Amino acid sequence: MIPPDHSPGTRRSAGSSPVRHAPGAHRTKRLLAALLACGALTGASGWAQAADAARDYDLPAAPLSATVNRIARDAGLAVTVESSLLEGKVGAPVRGRFDGPEALRRALAGTGLELVRTDLGSYTVRPAPQPAADGGTLAPVRVVGRAETATGPVEGYVARRSATATKTDTPLIETPQSISVVSREQMRDREVQSVTEAILYSAGIIGDNAADVRYDKPVIRGFAARQFLDGLYVNYYSSGYNMPLIEPYGLERVEILRGPSSVLYGANSPGGLLNLVSKRPTDTPLREINLQAGTNSRLQGSFDFSDAVDANGVARFRLTGLVRDSDTQTDHARDNRVFLAPSLDLKLSERSRLTLLASYQHDKQGTLINFLPREGTLIPTVDGRTIPSSFFSGEPGYNTFDRKQYSLGYQFEHRFSDALVFRQNARYMRSDLDYTGVYAVGWSSAAQTHLRRASLRDEGKLDSVVLDNQLQADFGTGPVRHTALVGLDYQRAKFKESQGYGTVGAGLGLLDPFSPEYGQSINPIPSFTRADQNQRQLGIYAQDQMKFGERWILVASARKDWARSDTLSERVVAATGAATGTNTPVDQSDFTYRLGMVYRSPSGLAPYVSHSTSFQPQAGTDYAGTPFKPTTGKQTEIGVKYQPAGSESYVIASVYDLRQQNVLTADPDLSHGPSARVQTGEIRSRGLELEGAFEFDNGLKLLGAYTYMDMEVTRSNAADLHKTPTNRPRHMASLWADYTLRGGPLQGLGFGAGVRYMGSTWGDAGNTFKVGAVALFDAALHYQLDRHWRFSLNASNLFDKSYIGSCGSATTCYYGYRRTVLATATYRW
Repeated sequence: MIPPDHSPGTRRSAGSSPVRHAPGAHRTKRLLAALLACGALTGASGWAQAADAARDYDLPAAPLSATVNRIARDAGLAVTVESSLLEGKVGAPVRGRFDGPEALRRALAGTGLELVRTDLGSYTVRPAPQPAADGGTLAPVRVVGRAETATGPVEGYVARRSATATKTDTPLIETPQSISVVSREQMRDREVQSVTEAILYSAGIIGDNAADVRYDKPVIRGFAARQFLDGLYVNYYSSGYNMPLIEPYGLERVEILRGPSSVLYGANSPGGLLNLVSKRPTDTPLREINLQAGTNSRLQGSFDFSDAVDANGVARFRLTGLVRDSDTQTDHARDNRVFLAPSLDLKLSERSRLTLLASYQHDKQGTLINFLPREGTLIPTVDGRTIPSSFFSGEPGYNTFDRKQYSLGYQFEHRFSDALVFRQNARYMRSDLDYTGVYAVGWSSAAQTHLRRASLRDEGKLDSVVLDNQLQADFGTGPVRHTALVGLDYQRAKFKESQGYGTVGAGLGLLDPFSPEYGQSINPIPSFTRADQNQRQLGIYAQDQMKFGERWILVASARKDWARSDTLSERVVAATGAATGTNTPVDQSDFTYRLGMVYRSPSGLAPYVSHSTSFQPQAGTDYAGTPFKPTTGKQTEIGVKYQPAGSESYVIASVYDLRQQNVLTADPDLSHGPSARVQTGEIRSRGLELEGAFEFDNGLKLLGAYTYMDMEVTRSNAADLHKTPTNRPRHMASLWADYTLRGGPLQGLGFGAGVRYMGSTWGDAGNTFKVGAVALFDAALHYQLDRHWRFSLNASNLFDKSYIGSCGSATTCYYGYRRTVLATATYRW
């Protein structure tokens, strides 16, 4: 039996509202109590054993809902109650040593409520028997609580479980690697509009470095991170401009795994990954409509519905959708979107379940990002002027970014027994892109009065299929308990891209950024590159999570991958159609592993250590025609996590040393030409990360993070040797607080405020100039009027600071996001 301190905490049902209601005359609030980790397998008998365990309580008088939640969570009880029964009531102090039910009864003393055990072993809070003048009876309570799972909703800000680091449903505190979870409630409180915004208050990750709505480009521990949706690849390393983008309103949680992760996911960056967890059908009916208006003429509507399809609950559906019409901070650039995500959960038998997940998204945008020179942005021009952040370097009516993406997948699970389970996850995804644009390429002269411009045309198609098979066995060998996992995954992606560059107007496309006059002609593109690439990857992996007694956990993982890419690249002359090109096949393979250990102390402290590796294929050959090997990564990490039993908190501190090898650098033999490359480069990243999430019974929620990152090119034949890559700050910090009044005449009114700090970064590979540090402030005001209506007002970059988010060179600097204000009305029933 796993002891009570292994239990996940109290969790709220799907959706982000603090109160969930069932239909009918009696609206109900789900008080989700903690189940023992093994209770999910052993049923009501596990609840009973947890409830019978006596523990010490020292709870003051407090709002009754908070007290009941706390006791139910600590004791591992499933409790249900009508929301109206708890409103305005104060729970009695509970001090002493009691089992869970007795502690609840003491908290209910004097409230006119009683605790009743159901036939299933769970508990219900209901009015104590009173003489009824009309002989009436109470309507039955129908909602049953459920503990947090690795893919389910998180109550509040503090998650306890995840499958991202292990592919098994594992407590975060038992994972020997740094991992964070951004919950749906946190995304709602901050009203995030992109995955990038969702991660801004997390440690070790860079997201907001340019005002570009087209992509999410997270950087973890200094390396570009790949994104996964429900544990399967989303974006690929050779897809050019055609990278899928995930709408955050369709997500239940965003999970950040730091450090190499190839041992379970195959080819990947050494810095880590983002796993985006989709919304799924809920146990109880969900009906939500949102209307939003804001800065840049933004109008947005969204909805989220879930219910049972049949009376027995064998089939459940969810339908999530969003429509947006919006300008952006850049003139003549749009941010329009249509998003629809249906899902269906089918209980095929007592041991088999199938969840179908689909989505459609159409983004119609302009080219928001501008490539601007350092002079006129970071520093004034020679005549003292600064290019405004609203400046548009393209041509109205020509610049467009039109992307359509579709996905269809499933998650299948079959339990052969309580100890053996098979899972198969699969998804097909397609993305089509039509992208045309005019962009700036630097000043035309030393006078710095006009920018030169060029044009771009890109058409791309991406088709991908991903399949992941997993077999998990839970068993014991003497005093050691094992969660063993073996898996085989396969992915295939096809890219087709046609890309060309041309000129504008008389050739230079001159434009005055301080007083732009548009209308120049776009000249025909003389030639373009046509690429057709097939990628395939097959991987087999094995993992054993070994638990020695109740305190020591050892995790050992290993994987072998085989990857192949075939690339046909042609140069086509537009006027004649003549094409010349090459077909380049590349076969690569690698072995990766991870070894980690955690000690879980009774106090809630969990120090850990781990070593892990990664690989990422590279295209191309050296001067002799030898294909490049994959880049490899290796990391040693030491840290400590803190999550006391019964608390709503999660704190993690970690230090790491991370190195990427086989990095391309200039060929030292100058006779091979300036474009020749060899594979002798190395990049090192090492640092310290601190992160914490806290919730208190008085309605206060806190997030805090600090990052120290020392990144350096340690081996290179170029000028970047011993330099720091661009857009890699040494210091980052953030703090967010949200407080909601739990009682009084203003009950339901809440306030939020946050600050994000990013230290200075280098603006070019040679480290010749810097982009200054910046601190940005965010704020929120929200009001839960009643069980139906919620209103919120959110502002990011509250004081409208104009700043440069990053530079890649002296001619490619990017403005960050200016102030954005959003007003949202939500109706739930």
